[in-house]
Amino acid sequence: MNFLNIEVVTALAGLAAGIGASSITTWLLNRYDRRHPAVDMDKLVHRIEELNAQIDLSTVADKLDALNNAVKELAYLRIRERHEKAMRHGWLHPNEKHVLEQLYSAYHALGGNGTGTQMIEDIRRLPSIPPWGDPMSRMSDETVEPPETY
Repeated sequence: MNFLNIEVVTALAGLAAGIGASSITTWLLNRYDRRHPAVDMDKLVHRIEELNAQIDLSTVADKLDALNNAVKELAYLRIRERHEKAMRHGWLHPNEKHVLEQLYSAYHALGGNGTGTQMIEDIRRLPSIPPWGDPMSRMSDETVEPPETY
């Protein structure tokens, strides 16, 4: 008889645990559903179509083209400015060469022409240390000018 009571108690405990787990799972799922309501795909598709109708893609393309042209021109001007200064000094620091290489890559990707290519090739051929001395100096230091030669 004592054995029967232990089986009944064990069965009731298992039943209670099952009901508790089921209740907790149901509560968690309901909570998730309240915080994350189902999305009505038809409404979402309709809203996307409304927004697409409001956007004039030709205007966006024109503005993007104008921005690309402006960036290309600014890159060209910077490359030309640094090229002129480097040619005047006769050298260019490796870090500055690296920056100009990256700028040229963007310029070329935007459709830059052969003038920029010629300038970057000139820059690549320049020495990376000043011909008159201090390898730690930078060309961008305006106070450092090449010595006068007569």
